[in-house]
Amino acid sequence: ASEHFDELNTKLKEKEMELRYESEKIDISMPAKSRKTGNLHPVTQVRNQLIDIFASMGFSVYEGTEIETDYYNFTALNTPQDHPARDMQDTFYLSDEFLLRTQTSGGQIRTMDSQKPPIKVLIPGRVFRSDSDATHSPMFHQMEGLVVDKGITLGDLQGALNTFVQKLFGADTRTRLRPSYFPFTEPSAEMDISCNICG
Repeated sequence: ASEHFDELNTKLKEKEMELRYESEKIDISMPAKSRKTGNLHPVTQVRNQLIDIFASMGFSVYEGTEIETDYYNFTALNTPQDHPARDMQDTFYLSDEFLLRTQTSGGQIRTMDSQKPPIKVLIPGRVFRSDSDATHSPMFHQMEGLVVDKGITLGDLQGALNTFVQKLFGADTRTRLRPSYFPFTEPSAEMDISCNICG
């Protein structure tokens, strides 16, 4: 009886293994299941959103180079030779002439060199500065706009910024321009926006 039981047990185990092999069999000729991997980085998503908003207002986009000349990064923007921004501790110099751009403003000069007004351009990009602490990063993103045309006023700037903020944060978002001082712009202003959470 024990031999008969062992024989049946062996046959059952063999049958079980056959069924298992059958269920686990892989047809390598079948096409693979497509899997979507990854997403755009949040910074890229916001950058694309901002570009879309300004493009909807008629801005073209200028993608400048990250390696810039001293002329376009500083000299053409009236930055004096002894200005602290030109110091080695603030700027990544690659040579006497070339550096990693510290701002996207060189794109304004390049655009004005290559186009005649009217100009309406957005200049996004990565910029580099020799900062690295809890509140600074040596690489960050910047975006600036340039409009050159007849009859353009500070009201046009305020209108463009209002449209931008309302498309980004919602139609109920309120803004105000506050007079300010920046040595590189005249007149200078800062913009405040209402909180889109608490109003």
